[in-house]
Amino acid sequence: MGCCNQAPNGGTKQLGLLFKLIAAIFIVIMVIGYFSN
Repeated sequence: MGCCNQAPNGGTKQLGLLFKLIAAIFIVIMVIGYFSN
């Protein structure tokens, strides 16, 4: 979400996609945990 998050011209774009996927899964787990309490 800044200038430091820009991927250089290479295959580093896949890493950003993986990070977004992990973040989305983490948010889903947090929401499920919040509603199951």
